[in-house]
Amino acid sequence: MSRSDRRTLAAMVRMALILPAFGLVFLPPAPAGAATRSQFTLPSLDGKEFSLRKALEEGPVILDFWATWCKPCIKGLPAVQKIAREFEDRGVGVYAVNVDGPRNQPKVRPFLKRHRLELPVLLDHSRQVMKQFQLPAVPASMIISTEGEVVYKHLGYKPGDEVRLRARLVELLGEAVPDSTKGEADES
Repeated sequence: MSRSDRRTLAAMVRMALILPAFGLVFLPPAPAGAATRSQFTLPSLDGKEFSLRKALEEGPVILDFWATWCKPCIKGLPAVQKIAREFEDRGVGVYAVNVDGPRNQPKVRPFLKRHRLELPVLLDHSRQVMKQFQLPAVPASMIISTEGEVVYKHLGYKPGDEVRLRARLVELLGEAVPDSTKGEADES
């Protein structure tokens, strides 16, 4: 590999690591009928065991992957909480999946309190679930249908991203999508 090629590769790696921190990387939409990578269980912050399979029996599931040190996550979690409140009576499960390592777990509860967040929190310390769904960084959001299909996947956060998440969820539930969000839902 030439010196020029090494520099180009190094620049690409740096960009891949930096862009998600600014919410500038988007994943392609999940292909129609894409099955979940696998069923999984994770411990919750309150000590219970979460099972994706059981949650999907109740309705679609939104997973929002985040970390306490992630600035875009701090901005995006309130929007996810708003969606959770809006759809809680429609059988939608919304879970904030924390990917901080075990050493940072004591910071999670104070973080939630400081930011007035009341979402159920799952703990993916090893990032195994992130890896299963091929999510390279946080924040990352996804919707999984009751059939176990990943119907929406998005990496990063900037204000307005929640509009597409909400529109895709409304579409999945078979509700009318307001005209102002129809076009944006197609870009997920």
